[in-house]
Amino acid sequence: MTLDRTPSFAMNQQDISRVADRIVAKRAFVRVIAILLAALHAALAITGAIEKSPTFDEPTHLTAGYSYWLKNDYRLDPENGNWPARWAALPLVPSRPIFLENVAWKHADVGQVSERFLYHDGNNSDRIVLLGRSMMAVVGAGLCLLIFFCSNRLFGAIGGLISELLAVFDPNLLAHSALITADVTAAFFFTAATWSFFQLLQSLNKRWFVITALSWSGLFLTKMSAPAFFLVAVILATLPILSREPMTIRFTRFERQIAACWRKVVLIIGSTGALVAIVVAAIWVSYGFRFSPFAQNEPARQVWNVRWQACLSDHTALENMVSFARDHHLLPEAYLYGFAFTNKSAMYRPAFLDGEWSNTGFALFFPRAFLYKTPIPLLLLLITAVIAGSLRWRNAWKNGDRGAIGRDLQRLSPIWALVLVYGIFSLTSHLNIGHRHLLPIYPAIFIACGACTYFFRAQLGRGATIFAVAMMCWQIIESSLLRPDYLTYFSQVAGGPKNGYKHLVDSSADWGQDLPALKSWLDHRTFSSTRLYLAYFGTALPRWYGIEATPLPLDSSAQKLSPLEPGTYCISATTLAQVYSFEHGKWTDQYESAYRIALVRAAHHGMVANHSVINGGSLQRLQFARLCAYLRKREPIANIGNSILVFQLNQRELDQALFGPPAELAHGL
Repeated sequence: MTLDRTPSFAMNQQDISRVADRIVAKRAFVRVIAILLAALHAALAITGAIEKSPTFDEPTHLTAGYSYWLKNDYRLDPENGNWPARWAALPLVPSRPIFLENVAWKHADVGQVSERFLYHDGNNSDRIVLLGRSMMAVVGAGLCLLIFFCSNRLFGAIGGLISELLAVFDPNLLAHSALITADVTAAFFFTAATWSFFQLLQSLNKRWFVITALSWSGLFLTKMSAPAFFLVAVILATLPILSREPMTIRFTRFERQIAACWRKVVLIIGSTGALVAIVVAAIWVSYGFRFSPFAQNEPARQVWNVRWQACLSDHTALENMVSFARDHHLLPEAYLYGFAFTNKSAMYRPAFLDGEWSNTGFALFFPRAFLYKTPIPLLLLLITAVIAGSLRWRNAWKNGDRGAIGRDLQRLSPIWALVLVYGIFSLTSHLNIGHRHLLPIYPAIFIACGACTYFFRAQLGRGATIFAVAMMCWQIIESSLLRPDYLTYFSQVAGGPKNGYKHLVDSSADWGQDLPALKSWLDHRTFSSTRLYLAYFGTALPRWYGIEATPLPLDSSAQKLSPLEPGTYCISATTLAQVYSFEHGKWTDQYESAYRIALVRAAHHGMVANHSVINGGSLQRLQFARLCAYLRKREPIANIGNSILVFQLNQRELDQALFGPPAELAHGL
């Protein structure tokens, strides 16, 4: 571990000059490698994403971001980060794609607005999405460089390159770096905000104050979970207060050492207050200094009033604080609503984990998701780094240098404080919709892996080097073999990507990304006259990709449905799991009873006669839910991109699924 680089030997002036030249050349060479690795990550991410359809949230984020630039209007998608949406949509501003103010726009229906913007208004959807994804890939590259910078400062150049290499080829980071979402951007700003504040506490100067202010502002404009960072800041601020080491203030020619505890407290409170004020100002700037998202006479006002009532209905302390801030115009209304909506939606949200369903999430969702989705070589290197730190501290304890342990813990505080706080925050969250919400802790993990360089200087240096190289090669090869299906990565612990959907769904495996792969699979298959059915979990349009299929009834929207026939059934993994349907979870006695009653009523009205149609939303939903319960007990004939499952059903199998004894029956709800 390179936590202390102070030279312990004497050199003459000529030797010092020669060594300095070599160090400068070495640092320049290492930085070039770091930049090339970051560029490689961006290239891998964007070229992999080209082969994928827009994921569930991308159309809404991109459309909202464009509307922010074009109209200075913030009615769309307020619950997600303003800055990532603006950043992704920035290349669209010069070309000005068509954006029509239709009925959906007037009522702030972001789903309908984004669908029309991408697929119905004459715009080049593929080009628009590619431009947005390219901008996000830049953020992914920046995150890789940030990881290198932090690890290099802690563990030296080799440690920095190890950390960055792990990040560059991490399948989870590659999956999200080019997506038009806030997840990788949040990981960047959580890391940047933590590291910059830590540096600011070591030396309060103009450079680190500006960097910290920008990092904090970026974080609070990226993710509504940003307030969790204040707990990280409290930990980082407490350590120098308790330390005997003085704090340093440097501004231009002024420099002063602050040693008294109470003076440190005053200094930290003052600087933190200034940072918070800058964050508030940055939020107002990002929303164009508008309190209301739109003109007050807009039809969207009625929609927003109803949404506000739902978000503030419980009158909790947090909701009352948001209400107070809204009434007194302390922050833009769209920002406050986004925070309130995120808080409310996180309380009750359906979740799926290891074949089980819940309406309020699972306590072990994120620990299991971390275990399933984290590459084994990364876990082994992390364990190696922990062992390295333990051995270093054991030696310091034996040598009587117990202060070294405290100094190391303080220098490593940006790593463990972020992982500790965000880990606890995740464990208490009911929003169990995806492993991606753990991405903010991964940069800290990559950085920590740089500590394995401690063994390179020990007697086991050669063996440790071979082990580290082997782990990195494992990660590179595994990531390369999975390309471009990075999103569906699952380690051998979960049975690999093909079995991932049995453990996690939604953005952990199936986020609507594989319409192009499905089209390619269909083009290379010869089907008889049997019908093609599709139940797609996503917001992209299958017809845009040339997929002509009969949509399966996911809800009650279809008034009439022809009876299901033998054929090919393509069903997204999330839809197959019935996570977000009314008939949530396993097929139960209650569902079966309701289904039988619906069938009797339909037969009584003559609606299930030969070649007739099935009416009634409840029967549609129940019929499809029963079909999914039957298919969950079967192995698909194909697994497209590890996210869309394909089944072939003949008449006997279809009758068994719809009218035979339930293949899956759980008593009660």
